Amino acid sequence: MRLGPKLLALALAGALLLGGCTSPTQEQSSAPPVSPTATAQPIQAGVFSLAWDPQQSFHPITGTSGVNLELTGLVFQGLYELDQSFHPQPVLAAGATASQDGRTWTVEVAQGVRFSDGTPLTAAQVVSSLETARTASRYQSRLSAVTGVRQTGEYTVEVTLSAPNANFTALLDIPVVAEREGQNPLGTGPYRLGDGALEQNPNSSLAGSLPAENIPLVAVSTPDARMAAFDSGEVWMTNTEFFSPGALGYSGSCEVWDYPTTQLLYLGFHTQGGACGEETLRRAVSAALNRESLVQVQLSGHGDPTDLPISPVWGELPEVEVEAGAPAAATLRLVVNNDNTTRVQVARQIAVQLEGAGFTVTVEELAWEDYVSALERGDFDLYLGQVQLTPDFDLTPLLTGALAYGGAQSQVQSLLSAWRGTGGETERKAYLEGFAQHSPLAPICFLRGSLLVRWGLVSGVAPTQANPYANVAEWTIWSSVKDKQSALQGDG
Repeated sequence: MRLGPKLLALALAGALLLGGCTSPTQEQSSAPPVSPTATAQPIQAGVFSLAWDPQQSFHPITGTSGVNLELTGLVFQGLYELDQSFHPQPVLAAGATASQDGRTWTVEVAQGVRFSDGTPLTAAQVVSSLETARTASRYQSRLSAVTGVRQTGEYTVEVTLSAPNANFTALLDIPVVAEREGQNPLGTGPYRLGDGALEQNPNSSLAGSLPAENIPLVAVSTPDARMAAFDSGEVWMTNTEFFSPGALGYSGSCEVWDYPTTQLLYLGFHTQGGACGEETLRRAVSAALNRESLVQVQLSGHGDPTDLPISPVWGELPEVEVEAGAPAAATLRLVVNNDNTTRVQVARQIAVQLEGAGFTVTVEELAWEDYVSALERGDFDLYLGQVQLTPDFDLTPLLTGALAYGGAQSQVQSLLSAWRGTGGETERKAYLEGFAQHSPLAPICFLRGSLLVRWGLVSGVAPTQANPYANVAEWTIWSSVKDKQSALQGDG
């Protein structure tokens, strides 16, 4: 059954903790990961390799192959890259400034950068890449406020917006490519795509400092083949989302490196009718949630608990205090799609928590089509939902947009627009206070993704949502656990 964009944006999937894999650290994923101490594990050896699908496009903007898109971070770069806290760091941009009204951004393109074939990077490739992204399914939504992109100089690009956005540079991690007719495009990253392998890009500033001169690519055409290649040790790294059903297939000896995502797991309210039409009751429901327990027990720790619509790894957020509200003797109907065991378990535990606070909650576990139909009809009091926000944490789709199933929240949207326009602390605090007061929905956590690594064979990894293979120049790749142990003992 083909789902439209609205339904795809709401697509929900849960998962269990990956069997046979261990997490290297339980610290907040905003902190740099620390390699675990080597323990008695099977001795593994071989050549470092990654998976790809040679039958699919390797275009980082228009491509749709998940395994190939994960690799593109090694080959392509954007004007900015996002760190693990979703803050934009300049890469191909020398800087960016906004006009006084915040609707026009001028981006200075870094000079002296070359694509892997030696072609100089100029504003022309940036404009072409952004224009391609505006109509590509992967980036179309985040660039929906862009009304124009034009080159104003050899190294200058002007982007106009329909509304001011002080955090616009967080949306500019879109890869910049040099198009080639009939071939995969070229990038400026540390590697380039060769014949069945990633080769060092001789024009990269990182050339000569990478952990592997060449990275062989293992052809996989299905998720099952990818799992098998990783489990057998033929592939050394693979990316997964613990809340995706595909994660259940992985096993074997590996490390799990979590990284923050903008995937928001939340409890939605029907704000336009029924018991949840009262703000005080919605605040009481939100206050009754034990988010830490839900994340640690039901999600095996793979999330960052929060009651705010901005990820806690983004930075220090202001204290928000509002009257929690007293629960009435309300009977609430919570709907959840039943095609994922973990999500059903989360919904059931939410019901237990709310009943402990005095509510009566009925959980209805619906087939996906029935679940979506219930949301579209407003036939619910509560629903368990998930959505991937843009890196600037724009909640508009859930407040007044296509995903506002519980009813539009214009008051909160106005406060959000004010913060987006200035980026100021005063406006941000007002937005978060207004969100807590009106409680259009109850955030539970921002989920985490996971990079799986063959046990002990790669150190220094620091994956991000946009690039699971980020920080590649800082990696150390060992041919075997035994060689690693010998080298570390020799250093000691």
